[in-house]
Amino acid sequence: MEVVRKEIGQKKRQGQVKGVLTDRDKIALSWVISQGVMSADQIFRAVYESGQVKSSRYAYKRIQFLEKSGYLESIRAPHKRERFLKGTRSTIKLLSVLNVPDTTRVLHIPTLSEIPHAEVLTEIRIAILKSGRYQDGSWWRSEGSLLEDPTFPKERFRDLLPDALWITKSGKRVAIEFERARKGITRIRKKVELLDQELKREDRAFDLILWVAVDGSYRDLKAALSNRETQILRSVSEFLNELKSGGEQNG
Repeated sequence: MEVVRKEIGQKKRQGQVKGVLTDRDKIALSWVISQGVMSADQIFRAVYESGQVKSSRYAYKRIQFLEKSGYLESIRAPHKRERFLKGTRSTIKLLSVLNVPDTTRVLHIPTLSEIPHAEVLTEIRIAILKSGRYQDGSWWRSEGSLLEDPTFPKERFRDLLPDALWITKSGKRVAIEFERARKGITRIRKKVELLDQELKREDRAFDLILWVAVDGSYRDLKAALSNRETQILRSVSEFLNELKSGGEQNG
């Protein structure tokens, strides 16, 4: 912690930034690093919004502070009105010093074409957070976190690593696969079969696969997932609505 204070103090003396990191600032940075990119509104809803803070104005001030401190940078995505924020190497270094759980050692920034995928995945995580249907502790593991975890059997997955791992309130390990673009029914069927093999193992890494899909990818997955109890499919709107209403499978 002393290293962090010293670093910010040096920047203050150089006239670059005023202020200190709050606990919520650190949580916000860990979210951005985990998700790859987030919009300012997503950061507000995920971290700063609370019973005491209902206006996004405070969050935007904190984000501005984090940008000036060199921990966040702006990025624009095609066809998107809002700007997104990405982490920096300084963020990785900071979170490492603070020993923030599940922080990756490698900075991964989605390409411009990948930002819409990251955006929806973040909405899914925020919705789970708001629903309260998660286990205390590290209930969300990003793909990057799983890749760097020496205890996770990533050699069994190769290109099948899920987008995220969600630990529900009851302790169920749910692998989340968000499909935004069509990949062809043959490729989808192969992926479903390989994941089915993982679910049949006694030492399986997941208890359930949750596919969240849109448009054409939903139709392909619906055909490939027929009669599979441990791989379920929802559209984005279906899943978000189920979280709000307390859907049974989310516990």
